[in-house]
Amino acid sequence: MRRTHAPLPLLVASLAGCLPYTVGTTARTVERGATTRTVSHYFIPGAVEVFDDSLVNPWYGVDAEARFGIDERSDVGVRLTSASGVVVNYKRRLDRFDRPEEAGLALLTGAGVVNWGSHAHLEATLLASGRDSDRATVFGGLRVMQVIPISRGAVHDSPTAGGFLGVRIGSADRGISPELGVFYDRSALDIRRGTVIFVPAISLHGDVLRALSGRGEGDRERPPPRVRRPLPRSPGWPTPR
Repeated sequence: MRRTHAPLPLLVASLAGCLPYTVGTTARTVERGATTRTVSHYFIPGAVEVFDDSLVNPWYGVDAEARFGIDERSDVGVRLTSASGVVVNYKRRLDRFDRPEEAGLALLTGAGVVNWGSHAHLEATLLASGRDSDRATVFGGLRVMQVIPISRGAVHDSPTAGGFLGVRIGSADRGISPELGVFYDRSALDIRRGTVIFVPAISLHGDVLRALSGRGEGDRERPPPRVRRPLPRSPGWPTPR
């Protein structure tokens, strides 16, 4: 394809449905019956090059994900990708699952629909993390994604592949995870020259979302108000009528 010279709003609109580049989770799976929530904010520097590189713009995205524990070694996640698609993924612990707090290795596979239903999405991630801690837990791995056109006029694209490294500060129920991904990602719309992109991101986990919005402490259950009880009357006092 030749380099496009379409107006910037059209280019940005065409990019709005992005892939789920961020991972935002460790190799440890969610406990059976439990649920965790994560919101990931990311941006891609130099994602859009317009008018022969005279105007370069980043792209910003926000993904929201909930993970549900299935058993002692697996969980499932449902992710909304920048309000333009949905991806369901399955995480399977590959090492000793009887000690989930230890350093581990997991395989994350998923599928869904992205880009407002114009593409099917497939993904696979090999995920490793250090010993799980409520202070800091390092995670990283390799990730491959592929989109397949399923609507008329949708463009074909080559696989996106790369690696990522992050650290979760806090717990999966109340923490923050800075993350950096580096991917080979050829532009199917030919709107940038480079094929390697950097994806800085930060993921907010669980109750930290409420804390940052100023509702963390105030939402705790307050004790019931004290009820003043009448003082006991002396046996010699007359009973009021």
